[in-house]
Amino acid sequence: MREGNNCGTSNVLEPTWFILSGHRLLRKEYKAILRRLKGRVCRDSHHWCFQATHLVTTELRRTEKFFAAAAAGRWILKPDYLTACNEAGKFVEEEPFEWHGNGLNSGDTISLDAPRKWRQLKQRTGHGAFYGMQVIIYGECIAPTLDTLKRTIRSGDGTILATSPPYTRFLKSSIDFAIVSAGMPSVDAWVQEFVRHNIPCVSADYLVEYVCQPGHPLSKHVLFSMHDLAEKSLQKLLKNQEDVMDADAGEESEGDIGCSTCGSHDEEGLMVTCGSGGNQAGCGVRVHVGCCNPPVDGEWLCGKCEEQKSAKKSAGKPRVLKNR
Repeated sequence: MREGNNCGTSNVLEPTWFILSGHRLLRKEYKAILRRLKGRVCRDSHHWCFQATHLVTTELRRTEKFFAAAAAGRWILKPDYLTACNEAGKFVEEEPFEWHGNGLNSGDTISLDAPRKWRQLKQRTGHGAFYGMQVIIYGECIAPTLDTLKRTIRSGDGTILATSPPYTRFLKSSIDFAIVSAGMPSVDAWVQEFVRHNIPCVSADYLVEYVCQPGHPLSKHVLFSMHDLAEKSLQKLLKNQEDVMDADAGEESEGDIGCSTCGSHDEEGLMVTCGSGGNQAGCGVRVHVGCCNPPVDGEWLCGKCEEQKSAKKSAGKPRVLKNR
């Protein structure tokens, strides 16, 4: 483990904070290990702590801590991680101890690949599971509670525009979902407004399922037969994630230029760059010395830049008037 995990593309280091889940006696034991290693521990609570970067839990359950940690793309680790750290006398790499696998947890409520999926998304994009999503909440929230939804959506980089009526000023904005309480009738005045403005209505379990079982069908959590609109909003959310990843990959590839002749990115063989090391401006294309024909002798310019250089020389020569 690196002090200050590098979570995201901005390379901003943030302090490592542990949040613990499990039986009280086990949490006490984990805290003792972390104190010996001079680790930071969030205060004991059933609620999520926004400082937390690592959740250590004995099992995967749909608690607020898991829901928020997954949505935020934080490390979700087995207790074996702390045992290994204690034996090593220092913090070790997390990945071998990450909750990860195929299938579902013992309660069939969480995909074992969910923690890693969201953690990797955070590392690639710097954003959580709800990045770019805007919602309004209408009605009573019981499981999860309204406070849990607020903390989790915020952790996952989503935005809650409003949690109670009136919603009038938001209806014409870009609302992705209206989170509506169970049992709300379709004839309700605000539900009718959501329908009229093509705002898909879903239950809170839609968001829980989206995080806990990514890729699984969500249709049973869509309300008032608004499946097409809900799917449209979901695809927008997923596309937003892909666009951020593509942009990040493009930035990385800009600094990884291969040989213009053989196409290889392998730098074991010496490479030269067009225009580098001399007074002439080049285009920056790279080539292995062994791929150059004719061989490099001093400053190297690619064929295109060499032609442009020759053309400029010809254009710059003074015209000589011949006596007639």
